[in-house]
Amino acid sequence: GTTKYPKENDYNAYLSANGGYSNAYTDLEDTCYYFEVTYDALEGALDRFSQFFIDPLFTEDCTDREVRAVDSEHKKNIQSDMWRQYQIEKELSSKDHPFSMFATGNQATLSGAATELGVDLRGKLLEFHAKYYSADIMKLVVVGRDSLDQLTEWAVSKFSPILSKGMTKPLFKGHPLTEREMGKFIRIKSIRQQRTLDMTFALPDLKPFRQSKPSRYLGSLVGHEGKGSILSYVKRRGWATSIVAGRSPTSAEGFDMFKVTVSLTELGLEKYEDVIRVVFAFLQLLQSKKPQKWFQDELQRVSEIEYKFLEKSESVNLASNLANTMQNRYLEPQWVLSDGMLLNEFDEELVEWVQGFLVPDNFRILLAARELDVDFDLTEKYYGVSYRVDAIPEELMRDLRGELHFDELSLPEPNLFIPDNLEVKGQKTSAEPGAEPALLKLAEGLELWFKQDDRFFLPRGEVRINVENPRAYESPLSSILSQLFVLVLKDSLSEITYDAQVAGLWFDIHESVDGFSITVDGFNDKLPQLLRILLTTIKSYKVDDTQFEVYSREVRKKLDNVRHAEPYNHVQTNTHYLNYATVWRYSDKLSAFSLVNKQRLQKFIDSLFEQTRVQMIVMGNFAEQDALDMADMVIDVLGSMPLPDYARQWSRVLLHNPGSYVHHATMPEDANLNSSIDVSIYTGLTQSDRERVVLDLTSIIIQEPFFDQLRTKEQLGYITYSSDRKYSDGYMTLRLLVQSESNPAYVSQRINHFVRGFRKRLVDMTQEEFERYANSLKVKREEKLKNLYGETSRYWTHVCSGYYLFDKIDRDIANLATIRKDDIVAFWDKYINPSTALSFTSLTAAIWSTKIAQPSDADLEKYPEISIALHGCLMRDGISEPTLEAVDAFVQSLTPVDTEDEALARLIQALCTPAATVDDDDSEKATTAASDIAKAVEKISEPASYVRTALSMAIEQAQAPRDQPAATCNGDMSPLPLANGSAGEPVVGAHGGSASSSLKNIGVIKTPDGTWVFREASTFKATL
Repeated sequence: GTTKYPKENDYNAYLSANGGYSNAYTDLEDTCYYFEVTYDALEGALDRFSQFFIDPLFTEDCTDREVRAVDSEHKKNIQSDMWRQYQIEKELSSKDHPFSMFATGNQATLSGAATELGVDLRGKLLEFHAKYYSADIMKLVVVGRDSLDQLTEWAVSKFSPILSKGMTKPLFKGHPLTEREMGKFIRIKSIRQQRTLDMTFALPDLKPFRQSKPSRYLGSLVGHEGKGSILSYVKRRGWATSIVAGRSPTSAEGFDMFKVTVSLTELGLEKYEDVIRVVFAFLQLLQSKKPQKWFQDELQRVSEIEYKFLEKSESVNLASNLANTMQNRYLEPQWVLSDGMLLNEFDEELVEWVQGFLVPDNFRILLAARELDVDFDLTEKYYGVSYRVDAIPEELMRDLRGELHFDELSLPEPNLFIPDNLEVKGQKTSAEPGAEPALLKLAEGLELWFKQDDRFFLPRGEVRINVENPRAYESPLSSILSQLFVLVLKDSLSEITYDAQVAGLWFDIHESVDGFSITVDGFNDKLPQLLRILLTTIKSYKVDDTQFEVYSREVRKKLDNVRHAEPYNHVQTNTHYLNYATVWRYSDKLSAFSLVNKQRLQKFIDSLFEQTRVQMIVMGNFAEQDALDMADMVIDVLGSMPLPDYARQWSRVLLHNPGSYVHHATMPEDANLNSSIDVSIYTGLTQSDRERVVLDLTSIIIQEPFFDQLRTKEQLGYITYSSDRKYSDGYMTLRLLVQSESNPAYVSQRINHFVRGFRKRLVDMTQEEFERYANSLKVKREEKLKNLYGETSRYWTHVCSGYYLFDKIDRDIANLATIRKDDIVAFWDKYINPSTALSFTSLTAAIWSTKIAQPSDADLEKYPEISIALHGCLMRDGISEPTLEAVDAFVQSLTPVDTEDEALARLIQALCTPAATVDDDDSEKATTAASDIAKAVEKISEPASYVRTALSMAIEQAQAPRDQPAATCNGDMSPLPLANGSAGEPVVGAHGGSASSSLKNIGVIKTPDGTWVFREASTFKATL
């Protein structure tokens, strides 16, 4: 909070109630705070925002919680190869430079270090704020629909009180990469299946040369992907799949770095020295040819076209990007808007000077792979990275210093995709833009929609195509082959399409449940030309041996890497799997991977387009005839027979019987500390216009309180959010997700506790608060489209759904006008409140870290979730001896009249004494155990400890007898009344008879809480 707005979370609550949010990030040099809010709430948001820089409170409690949030974020990143590699780069830079310091922070480096040094952490925060939060070194950007005069008045009046303290922006002195750090060969053991080769060159600060941007010129050539490029050379030999080159994002004022990053194949890992030789051969080629003005002219021409016909972006992105740009002290105000895009001059001498730093004696190598077979003799302390540092092999250095020449390397050819015709076809009129596209053609095998740009008037176009073929996803093997086909196809097109991308023309193709989706967008002049190249390649593709070997391994690598995904990614995948009839998991695909071979892939590709159904939309700067011509092109080039309706692959949504269902899974990776819970509460059919809007409004209302309670106040986990999920042709759900170090049983209890208590908040909500939420939803629905991509996406969603609800926004706004607060409460009681929802249905996907003891099936059947939760909290806080049986016995001894303090005292006496856990025959061991227990007792006695919270919930639930399923499902602790079934029993299943007996027959467990728990997702799914 702040002095003016002392209530904790007032700022975020205000933003949330007005359709907004806030965030922040800290880079090497800057911290950027930003927010988004509805236009009519901007002044209030600015006033609250400004107070953080004028008079923040930094309360002791909030400081401690923020430290835990930082620690949680760090632990989330421990298994991230990106963060691990970044920290190694920092650790192996000059110790005399601040770049070498830890990038983020954790409990040990913040509160732990403060305790060790005997300093007050909050006091240090206040000192830091008082010193550096000075108007001299701050930049402010306000983007809004109000007049510039009004925005200026608000900015001046609200931010002028920020003191100017005579500060100068701190600058980095020296360079993090000195002669001592260069010439090194660093090897890192990765977590994921990836093979990365980094070559980093030390450069002087290039920020003063913003007009010519020499690093962009050099990066564009070194990172080129066309004929004669480094990437073309190494890809033909099966050594690499991608390259990125240019100014490193870890550069800052005072120093720069130029980095070349190559994604290697398995063969490329063996040939990494040859890849480095190719890179240096190309650098030598550049030096021999001298800087190419024609190439810079092309880049400049493209940048001018892009800037002149720039589409609008999200205002929050514009604000944060401009605020960051303005921190460049070399940048004159008139160039702030265009600095990130325009190239204004060509300085040949400057380019040659910078090229002079791209030499063997001024670089170091970093090689990261999981399968590196070396003796890793060093371990980084924050992430636990295993690594090794040696000198670059002398033989390699000798080659790099000598003359290198490869005939296949050459400079790029002129870019033929740069647009020539930038004429806009549509004419501006006073009429409102059209509200929907026109159906130009509906024939057997083809559905064509079209809308000429009557909104933005830019020379841009977008074409989206669905090519339906049920074979593409009919089995796990087909899914793998489709994925592999897309990868080899993109590889085959890369040399051609790279120039198109440079010229502002993009394409994408990806596999889907019903076939393949193709998108081509950008400047419309040569878009049909690119589309024809793409379609011709698709139709005539012949599998190349090298491509197959490289990309079949890439597909396998991606499947293997899924196991290293974050827990919250896994639970979302599991939820998706349990709601759709046809979803192939990564484990399904891995089981089928042995069947993949070149011959099978070619046969699969040859049969893909025998019968298809094409769904297509053409948007933007095209005439009607252009759309018809492109549709004809698609049909002619593919040459397919029409796919009959009966053969189409429909994405079927599964309907769950009323009841509470929980899927338990274990993290496939051992090292991750976090678990995750994804709760879905089913709330009616997506096709109900009115209930759909009520859910949208409910989701907005619950979003900030859920985050504030479980993330901010309880610090359950860095990743905590709520949303809604709408399944086409199926149910809608309210979704509540947390990723946490706590055991999933405890997190589940906290989510359920929040849901049970939120009804009161809805009832107590004032009319003014309700109207603010409703208005924020209305403003979002009325928000004008910003670009062609947004407009195309809106219409394409309705086309692909098959419902063609182009007037959905108007219908939503009309329904919203009729909704009152009582409707929200009624909706809550009908679907979400387990005490009143007659057909309450929930599905929870839980994934357990291997670091947390998971209850057995017998435990789940015998003990209520609150006992499992309390047992997990005790273990987390260091009290590991009490058995689950003993904890449950204690929980059963609680009564509704117990207080939290009384229960805690009894718990400590019964379960947390040395006598209860240690054999006194070993006095030294007993003394150590007593000390550990004492520390644990001190921890669980803290006011906000998880054990205290679990005890509080256990007392609340004490009034429910063991044979009633009230503990986790019902706010009034009464048996759950389910439609057509007894308390806690689901309705009749798909195979006849009681779903209860059917579920038990397949190993689904009924808990004392009345919840149905299962581990085998595919077996349970077969009952739906």
